Amino acid sequence: MSQILWIGCLESDEEFKRKAKKGYDLASAQVSQKNLLYGIEEVSNIVCDSINGSVLPHYPIYKDRTIKPVIWKHKSDAVDISVGYKNDKYINRVNCKNAMIKVADEWCKTRYKGGDLILFVYSMRSAPMATACRIKDKIPCAKIYLIVTDLPEFMDLGQSRVKAALKKIDWKCIKKMQRRMDGFILYAEEMAKYLEIPQDKWILMEGSYDLSEQIVTSKERKKAIMYSGKLDKQYGIKILLDAFMCIQEPDIELWLTGGGNAEKYIQECAKKDKRIKYYGFLPSRQDVLKKQAKASLLVNMRLPSEPASRYCFPSKLFEYMATGTPVLSFDIAGIPREYLQHLYVVKQESADVLAETIEKTLSLDETVLQEQGTRAREFIINEKNTKNQCLKIWKFVTN
Repeated sequence: MSQILWIGCLESDEEFKRKAKKGYDLASAQVSQKNLLYGIEEVSNIVCDSINGSVLPHYPIYKDRTIKPVIWKHKSDAVDISVGYKNDKYINRVNCKNAMIKVADEWCKTRYKGGDLILFVYSMRSAPMATACRIKDKIPCAKIYLIVTDLPEFMDLGQSRVKAALKKIDWKCIKKMQRRMDGFILYAEEMAKYLEIPQDKWILMEGSYDLSEQIVTSKERKKAIMYSGKLDKQYGIKILLDAFMCIQEPDIELWLTGGGNAEKYIQECAKKDKRIKYYGFLPSRQDVLKKQAKASLLVNMRLPSEPASRYCFPSKLFEYMATGTPVLSFDIAGIPREYLQHLYVVKQESADVLAETIEKTLSLDETVLQEQGTRAREFIINEKNTKNQCLKIWKFVTN
């Protein structure tokens, strides 16, 4: 019987909450990994162990200088480890990688049972990739499948010159390790061209929707446009605010939740236009979903001009579409074409065109809007649920 080992940055639920209070903000990675890990276990009927390294800001941005190891079990037969390491500036990622490799050596001695071994590596980062390569050195029959959610070169932009130089060195190491991967699960089709991956070595799997999450719908809707998530200028928040303030209708509102570097601009606009409601971080994910379900239109603001938009799928679409509230989005290359029929699409990247599209969409008959929202929800629930997406992965790795 095959064994499966997950290598990523997964935390226990309790540890994730503790780290979140100290400055850890990768909630989307936590949700995504849990969905995929449990989904792969369901379709394969194999319980997975996991080796993880937290992707934390360095001390003192993150409150702890020493990260303590955490051992837990997501299922009774599993062993899950989040490694401990020194979280000092510039070398925290190297420390994390070395700690993961050390745990991998021990895993090979104590947990490997012989026979086939499948390694799922979550995200294109040095630490999990190097850990998988170390295991393959010790167990040559192991197969490594890299799940590429984002491309490192388009993440964490605007860093210092020292960090930029270290990142270039890191990228060379990543590209070298890429050659040792047996297959790739890509979140955006354009990644294959950028990374020069042969056609038979990859599949597109842009994420998944967890059916166990309570689906929030509402019959009571307010005439409001809503954006929730990272409120950064690079994600088009300024364009959204400028577009909304061009709309003259007095009864429509703009709801914003989350946080980011555009907060000051949001607050300035809210003083000028009382229709703009900024809620900051809501107490829970369920509160966000309830709010989304009461809006008239949800907006995805990833912009076509943003370089990373070609190489990432906006996972926010799963959350948006599942509410049954109609969704408006720019057409970016990272969104598979099959989604577009379920979205209202902004044809041009400008505040004027966005305002015009919002007004045109909200002028549609309420029945038409509800039907579009319902079709989008059914598409996500029926086609993009975790079991279906993980079955696609499992067929790929076992063929």
